[in-house]
Amino acid sequence: MTTDPSHPSEALDHACEGPARVLVVDDEASVIELFRDFLASHDYELSVAMNGEEAVRLLRDARPEIVLTDINLPGMSGLEVMREAKRVDPDVSVIVVTGHASASSAIDALRQGAYDYITKPFDLDEVLQLVERGVANRRLKMMNHRLLAELREKNEILRHHEQALRERVRVATWQMTRLYEVGKEISANLELVPRLAVIVAKSAELLGARAAILYLKHEDSGEYRASSAAGCELRPEADNRPHVIPDDHPLRRTIESQAAMRMERAGADEPSLPGIPAGAAHNVLALPMIAEGKVMGVLAVLDKPSGFTDDDESFLALFASQSAIAVRNSQLFDHTKSLDRLKSEFVAVVSHEIRTPLTSVKGAVELLSDDRYFGNNEQQTKLLTIAHANAERLLVLINDILDFSKLEAASLPMTKERQRLEPVVQQAVHRMSTQLQEKRIVIDTALAADLPDLMIDSGRVAQVLTNLLSNAVKFSASGGHIEISAERCEEGVRVGVRDNGEGIAQQDLPRLFQKFTQIDSSATRKAGGTGLGLVICKGIVEQHGGRIWVESTIDEGSTFYFTLPAAERAGTEGEDGAHAAA
Repeated sequence: MTTDPSHPSEALDHACEGPARVLVVDDEASVIELFRDFLASHDYELSVAMNGEEAVRLLRDARPEIVLTDINLPGMSGLEVMREAKRVDPDVSVIVVTGHASASSAIDALRQGAYDYITKPFDLDEVLQLVERGVANRRLKMMNHRLLAELREKNEILRHHEQALRERVRVATWQMTRLYEVGKEISANLELVPRLAVIVAKSAELLGARAAILYLKHEDSGEYRASSAAGCELRPEADNRPHVIPDDHPLRRTIESQAAMRMERAGADEPSLPGIPAGAAHNVLALPMIAEGKVMGVLAVLDKPSGFTDDDESFLALFASQSAIAVRNSQLFDHTKSLDRLKSEFVAVVSHEIRTPLTSVKGAVELLSDDRYFGNNEQQTKLLTIAHANAERLLVLINDILDFSKLEAASLPMTKERQRLEPVVQQAVHRMSTQLQEKRIVIDTALAADLPDLMIDSGRVAQVLTNLLSNAVKFSASGGHIEISAERCEEGVRVGVRDNGEGIAQQDLPRLFQKFTQIDSSATRKAGGTGLGLVICKGIVEQHGGRIWVESTIDEGSTFYFTLPAAERAGTEGEDGAHAAA
C-alpha cells in the first residue's frame, strides 16, 4: 500500500496501522542478524544498514518509525544518522546503541533528541520493551498530529461558518431593530382599528411593497374579514357586508396549513383578493397571524417590484407573529407561562442527555490518566488533568440545572430517614477537601452536643452544605478559615456556615436566592457559576420544612443559616397533615 504525501491525514492513518517499521544500523553483521531474527519474530517490519550512509539512503523509502543505531559507525556516526532521521521525520523514535565505555555519548544523544539508549551487551527482552514503548510514543505523536490537522480543518470550516453567521446576525440585528421600532409604533395606541392600520402600513413598508391587507378572524362567525388596508382602497359592498375570504379562495390554504403562500401572475390571470378589484395585484405574499396555535388573521402584502423572496417570507413571518401578539395582548401572560414550562422541560431533557455521554467521557479521561495502563508524559498528564477537572465542573453545572428543573416541577426526589447531623457535616467537609487544601483554608466545626435527631435526606442536606461551603471557599482568601456551627433552635436545628470573605451589601441580600442571579462584584465574576446553587439549597431546605437566610457585613464576611426540623417535630407535622387530609 502506498500513501499519497499530499494527503497528510491518510499518511498519518497509514503510519498508525500495521506492523511497526524498524531500521537497524550497525557495522557488526552478527548484531544485524541478531536484531533481524529477534524483531522479525515479533512482527516488526525490518530494514538494515551496515553504515550511516546506507542508512540515510534507506530513510525516505523505508520511513521507519524506530531507528535502532549504533553510535560508533564507520564514516557517518550514529548521531549524524539520528539527526538526518529527525530531519526526514521529526517524530521518529531513535534508540542509540553503545558500549558501557561510551555511556557519555549516549547521554549526549538523549540531549540531541534520541528517544532512549541501550548498552552492549544488551538483553533482548529489554530491547523489545524499549522498541514497543518507542513505537507507542511515535504513534501517539502521529495520532496527535492527525487530530491537530483535523482540528485545523474544522477550524477553517468554522471560520467560514462564522463569516456566514456574522452576515446573518447583521441582517437579523437589523430586522430585530426594525421590528422593535415598529413594535413601539404598534403599541402606541391600544385601540384595535388604529393598531391594525399601523400593522398593514408597516408590513408594506418593511418589504418595499405597494400595499397590504389584513383579514382578521371574527370571533362569533369565524369569518376572516378584510379589516384594514394600506396602499389600496377596500371597495365597498353594495349591501355594506364585510369582505370575507371565501371557502374556495387560495388564501384558505394559508389558514388550513398555517404556512406562508405566494400568488403570482399566471399568463393573463392576476391574483385576486377579497376587497380589491380583480387584477389590482400582480404578486402576493400571504402569512397567517397565529396566536396560541390558532390562525387569528391573515396578512397579505401586495406588489413588490422585484418579487417576494424567502428572506421576505421569513421576515414577514416574524412581523406577523409580533402583530398577532399586539392584537391579542391580553393572552400574553398565559402564553409566557407556557413558554417557560416548555423551556424548563427542554433544559431538563437536554441536560440529562448531555450528562450521559459526559459521564462516559469523564470515565475515559480517568482511565487514560491511570499510570497502571498508560505511560503518559508530563504534558499529557497535565492535559488529562485539565480535561478531568473541566468534565467534573461541567457535570456539577449539569446536575445543578437538572436539580433546578426538578425543583421547579416539584419532582426533586427525597428519601428522608432519621439521621444525625454530624456525619452529614463530615461528608460535606470531605467533599470539599481538595478545594480546601488548594487554598489552605481551615474549617472549624462547632456542633452542639445536644443536637436532636433529624428526619432528613442526608444526601440532599450534604448537597446544601457542600454548596454553601463551596461558596465560602470561593469568596475566602487563601489561608483563611470557615466555621460550621449547629445548635438547637425552636424549629429543631439551626446550621450556619460562616466565611471571612468580602461580605455582601445589604441591598443585594434579597437577590441571593433568585434563579440565575449572581451579585455583580469582581469576586463573583471571577468565581463564576450558574447562579443556581443557592436556589437549589433553598428548594431542598424548604422541602425539608426549614428555611434559609444570610447575614453579612461588608469586609467582615457572611454567614448562611438554614434550619431543619427535629425528627419528633417532623413526625408530628406529618401526623397532623395526615389527620387534616382525612
